[in-house]
Amino acid sequence: MASFAKARHLFSFGADLDWIREMVSAYDGFGALYTFPTLDSFLSGQPDEFRQAFGNPNTNFATPKYSGFVQDHWAVTNRLTIDAGIRYDFEHLPTLFKEDTNDFAPRLGLAYSPLPGWALRAGLGIFFDRYPLAAANRALEKNGIQAFEQVAYGQAATQIFLSELGGRSVVPIPSIRPSTFTADPNLQTSRSSIASAGVERLLTNNLTASATFLFARGVRLSRTRNVNLSPPVLLTPDNAARLGIPNPFPQQLGLLVFVPTRLSSQFDHIYQWENHASSVYNGMSLSLNHRLSNEISFSGSYTISKTIDDASDFDQQPEDPYLLQAERALSANDQRHRFVFSGTFDLPFGDEEDGKKPSGAIAKLLGNIEAAPILTIGSGRPIDPLTGFDANRSGATPLSSRPLGFGRNSLQTGTQAQLDLRVLKFFKVGEHGKLDLVVESFNLLNRTNVVALNQFYGPGNLPIPAFPTPNKTGIPRQLQFSIDFEF
Repeated sequence: MASFAKARHLFSFGADLDWIREMVSAYDGFGALYTFPTLDSFLSGQPDEFRQAFGNPNTNFATPKYSGFVQDHWAVTNRLTIDAGIRYDFEHLPTLFKEDTNDFAPRLGLAYSPLPGWALRAGLGIFFDRYPLAAANRALEKNGIQAFEQVAYGQAATQIFLSELGGRSVVPIPSIRPSTFTADPNLQTSRSSIASAGVERLLTNNLTASATFLFARGVRLSRTRNVNLSPPVLLTPDNAARLGIPNPFPQQLGLLVFVPTRLSSQFDHIYQWENHASSVYNGMSLSLNHRLSNEISFSGSYTISKTIDDASDFDQQPEDPYLLQAERALSANDQRHRFVFSGTFDLPFGDEEDGKKPSGAIAKLLGNIEAAPILTIGSGRPIDPLTGFDANRSGATPLSSRPLGFGRNSLQTGTQAQLDLRVLKFFKVGEHGKLDLVVESFNLLNRTNVVALNQFYGPGNLPIPAFPTPNKTGIPRQLQFSIDFEF
């Protein structure tokens, strides 16, 4: 990076080269996976689905990334500053993938002070993301030549389970067509368009208040979609046997299911990594900041926001690849309310750093103590309800079939709150030395914060008793002790 000034302009430019090499042995899926929709089916050895990968799990590829930028910081007046620039990124992918060569990202920022003590700021720009190398690796590994998967349902899955004694098959099963992973031939880099506007007010010499609005629109986001399925058919008691589901569960009746016929008869499932998902974020933050003075500094902020998308990760698959609009819902990353307070405080009982020795027993005991709390309170996050088995026979992995009447991410965890605290007491040692005794606590109040629910409804008309009860919590109270000596 380099820069030079000319009049009221400060020009900056730079370039970067990142070289990433992937040497992976990904055995994910190479051990047999059996899915049992109920406890009874597990006890009787009757899985509803079998899945296993065969072939070579080793890949070796490089993805160098080249980037560069130019920027102008222009002090138009003493009250108005403009930052304008453009960045270019190019990520080189293996020959299987289409490379996106037009990733130019312009950006603009403004800062204006209309009155003393006031600051207005605004900005907008485009930001490009990296390709998820896990998705690239899967398309290279299970391409149908080096490796592939096989999937079986119903009685066929049960026969495999019995013949292999519940283990993996050593060789591919001749009667099952291979399932492969591939990439969209029109693959493009994910990007976000971001705009912000805010106002900041100086309340005292050390205290400021601000309000900021942020908008982010993500496009070309990654997801996986099965592109070899024929259009689904409504499952009824009359056509169940013809559709390959002779004994349907209640959660399958009245559901759109996919017939065994495939668009390409050469393959069973073709999982395509593509960049057609999108997201929208709108958020407003209110902040109060006190810079360090009189041994006190703190920052408090409250954010109200909403995030909507139709896929939250590259391996997330739609319940119905022909009905993508039904996936539009709250994002798995949505958190409507969030409050954070942090600060550093010195207890007012003596200050040896200023050469003043504490006097009195209380002053000596409580003197030279620094406390740094962090309090975080946030609303719950969405959870996607699932039946717990591949009810619509879409072949999705991870599972994507939802209970009848439930939409994507329609469950939610409860409010989460956590107090972390760091306390330090120091002692002067000689003329220049200092001994620090430190205690750090995480979740000091030992609050149970539920971060996940049992999302599986089960195959019946009524949910299993555990749906949707908590099954994962955040960290319990933790304490760390340390001794530091400075000289």
